[in-house]
Amino acid sequence: MYLGAYIEGFPAPITFVRMKVKSVRCFCDIVVDLETLFRQTGDIPWVVGLSGGKDSTAVTMKMLETLENLPPPIRRRKKCYVTCVNTLVEAPPVINHVHNFITELRKYVENRELPVEVVELTPEPEQTFWVNLIGRGYPTPVREFRWCTDRMKIRPQTKFIEDNLDIFGDPPVIHFLLGTRYDESNARKLTMESNTSLGTDIHAHGTMPTAGVIRPIEDWNTENVWDYLLTPEWGNGSPNPFYEINQELAILYKDAASGECPVIFDPSRQTCAGSRFGCWTCTVVEVDNSLREIIGSGRDDYLTNELTQLADFRDKLRNERNDPKNRVQGRNRQGRVLVKRDGSVGVGSYTMEYRKHLLDELVKLNDRVREELIRPDEIMNIHIIWAEEQANLAQLTSEALVEGE
Repeated sequence: MYLGAYIEGFPAPITFVRMKVKSVRCFCDIVVDLETLFRQTGDIPWVVGLSGGKDSTAVTMKMLETLENLPPPIRRRKKCYVTCVNTLVEAPPVINHVHNFITELRKYVENRELPVEVVELTPEPEQTFWVNLIGRGYPTPVREFRWCTDRMKIRPQTKFIEDNLDIFGDPPVIHFLLGTRYDESNARKLTMESNTSLGTDIHAHGTMPTAGVIRPIEDWNTENVWDYLLTPEWGNGSPNPFYEINQELAILYKDAASGECPVIFDPSRQTCAGSRFGCWTCTVVEVDNSLREIIGSGRDDYLTNELTQLADFRDKLRNERNDPKNRVQGRNRQGRVLVKRDGSVGVGSYTMEYRKHLLDELVKLNDRVREELIRPDEIMNIHIIWAEEQANLAQLTSEALVEGE
């Protein structure tokens, strides 16, 4: 099926194609034809966000496979980027795998002379997890107050775009390749269906009007993803260059899901789809089963004792979040009164005493494990925020005394 579309900010007209898969190794009936999209969208850059999980890894590989199938003069028309955000609190086994994958990825694109740049990003020094939690006293993230995603994941990506407007344009014209799939969950399916389509295979970006979103594996299920990652050969018959390192990824998922194999063709059996990888500090979930299951696997490489200490500290953060003695009652960090809509007094940030306690415990934990849990610049920023906060409170107190005279 061919559909032509004129898209504001994009070369026009653009032709979009969906094609039947010929490879017997992939069980998905329909995939996005990235080769045609590459040819028809001119020099609009492609950006893949690599988290290190199975879906973003598959999308990264699909992009590379697409480039390999294009003649060199055509592939050089478009600049492609693979961005990876390290939140600085990633689970050690996961970030270690990501670093290994990025190393292999850089070697591959360099050896194959592909127009791909791999970019590692981190949160701004004043917006890291520990600076917000211990410095500013933000309560640990929960579903209703998930401050971490924006500050630690979205902003680094946005800053990367803003710092490279000479490449992306102003306003930026980009195509983001995402690993979102209808099969992930009903909530994900509804979100994807609500996104406006700018053409058969390009969708509107939620916050960038001139950007588009391509979802190369949107129709795949979990088995399709694993089948693609663990296939020794690509569709063109060439060896899968990431076959071996993807075996390591499969082991990570396997350990995080109580030993279940990631490639399962019997729908009645459990897959690793429920495994959650990300920050070891995550308190959005009540229990971090994935981290505990990795610990339970007993692999030496996972430093079981150290991961147990991290998991215990994470549980401490969640269990102590709403303890009244750890929270400022009725005032925010600036000392101003907090009043809810119903007129009741609100609960503010963590008390200075509790923040100092957390920093002390974290530094002790940092000394006991081999991973660097908090960097020196984060500790410096925490103390700067504390000093500024104390100065503001002193000024408010002085002003209140003057008014009372």
